[in-house]
Amino acid sequence: MKKRWQIGIGLFLSCVAVTGMLLGIRWEDLWRELAQANYWWLLPFVLLETASVWARGMRWRVMLEEKIGGGRLFWITNISYYLNNVLPLRIGEIARVYLATRDSKVSGMQAISTAVLERMIDVLTVLALLLMVLPLVPQHGVLTAVAYWVGSGVLFAILGAFVIARRRRGFVVIVGKFVGRFAPRLRDWAMHASDEFLASLDILRGWRLVITVVWSLVVWLLAALAAHCMLLGFLPGQPVYVGIFVTAIIAFGIALPSVPAGVGLWEAATVAALAVFGVSRETSLAYGLAMHLAVFTIMAIFGTIGLYLEGENLNHVASSVARFMRRLRKEKEKVA
Repeated sequence: MKKRWQIGIGLFLSCVAVTGMLLGIRWEDLWRELAQANYWWLLPFVLLETASVWARGMRWRVMLEEKIGGGRLFWITNISYYLNNVLPLRIGEIARVYLATRDSKVSGMQAISTAVLERMIDVLTVLALLLMVLPLVPQHGVLTAVAYWVGSGVLFAILGAFVIARRRRGFVVIVGKFVGRFAPRLRDWAMHASDEFLASLDILRGWRLVITVVWSLVVWLLAALAAHCMLLGFLPGQPVYVGIFVTAIIAFGIALPSVPAGVGLWEAATVAALAVFGVSRETSLAYGLAMHLAVFTIMAIFGTIGLYLEGENLNHVASSVARFMRRLRKEKEKVA
């Protein structure tokens, strides 16, 4: 039932985004923008986008204590994006956790905890880049206020998680007492899971944390430069900060529930971001469609190659992830 609700909400938001974006669109102008764009900018876009995903793999390698090579994590990351693009419920996120634990010394909880922390650091990095360029963006008052509030919340959440991880024994006892009061059968499992989760976070300190932050900046700067290169194919002469702004707005847009690949939300976020700079809806939509299709194609190609290197195919990895989730639930019941 929960999965149906998630799919339903995603479908609803995508439909709303597509409907709102296409109302009043001038189709002849849209086709003209797509036809006259300079697609030579696709080459640097592909190179920079690929480099951004490679940097993600290197960042995850640091977070996993170098237990898996950066090359393999690059392919696993591509697989996860590919699965998110073709299957519902963002199953790619679970798939990369499953693949990282297979044939490696990485535990399930370490993979999960680092994946969660990655997303938190991503939000903080994107907000930092957004705040950096907001003074150059017209009518940015509301955006600035929202960015400061969200950024502060995420920063405190991350700092709180690290502080708790350093003193996890006391926190685990608190978790046990709280869960034991409402669900006694889950008390031992909750204590075991929280201890493993926090232990995995506690690994990320000192130089390892610094390198993770540096890789995060590299990841998003490369993605922003890629978006800027594609933008130059539609709007020559645009400054780099426009590409950074568009990347940040798209990142937040596709974080919402949607159909696979973020169809609708990606394009709507692009149109909304460029509207701030007075760009027509037709030009913005043409740019968003071209960039989204390029990203989808890149992930499909590299994701397919990654599945081959992992000895998997689309159907098998999906069923393997389902078995992986069932195994985690059984472990939960066993501990409980």
